[in-house]
Amino acid sequence: MIIDVHAHADFLSEEKLVEIQKNKKIRLVISNSVNLNSCKKNLEFSRKYSKIRLAAGLYPEEDLTLAEYSKFEKFVRKNKKEIIAIGEIGIDKIEKLNFELQKEIFINQLNLAKELDLPVIVHSRKAEKEALDILEDYKDNLKIILHCFSGNFNLIKRAVELGFSFSIPANIMRSEHFQKMAGEIPHERILTETDSPLLSPYKEMKNEPSFIKESIKKFSEIWSISEDKVEKIIEENFNKIFSV
Repeated sequence: MIIDVHAHADFLSEEKLVEIQKNKKIRLVISNSVNLNSCKKNLEFSRKYSKIRLAAGLYPEEDLTLAEYSKFEKFVRKNKKEIIAIGEIGIDKIEKLNFELQKEIFINQLNLAKELDLPVIVHSRKAEKEALDILEDYKDNLKIILHCFSGNFNLIKRAVELGFSFSIPANIMRSEHFQKMAGEIPHERILTETDSPLLSPYKEMKNEPSFIKESIKKFSEIWSISEDKVEKIIEENFNKIFSV
């Protein structure tokens, strides 16, 4: 079965969402949110399509404020029974939002996830070390997934030692970095994602959850086991983190 722990249903067409729902190979897609409007759209989709579940989070966008965080927290508390994770959240040195404010809002969301006993899905582009520095304080209290982690292998080793998991995108078929990660990270710490419609394994096509089939093939090749065994490992890893 295909499990996509990081997609963006609110960026996909309604037709594509119907395809996801009808695809018997797909077990579940976690639609990660980036702002409050995104949270609301993904909540609607999670109510309409049983295979889509909501991860509520604030991405460090340029116009993010503490006032927006307050509205987000109210949304999460109101809809907590329908939220499977807090995500995507984190810090980013490319985005224009003040970095100290990014960290403050990131920590606020981590504390909220800890209180509500929800896993977190973390974005850390060009700020991987800083993200791990913050996340280390939560290693015993949160189930942490590092989404599309692009840090160096010393940081990857540190994250493994801290007990974190990694969601590796479907463009692993073209990325030497993600292929090397798949070979070095313990199998029990790996999950599959697409970041749909981004990071497609096919150059001329937008990404979608069904393309995780390419990840399964690549993991099978790297791990020298069958694709069925890969799927079983990924599903077991998912079940350890998420209550579904």
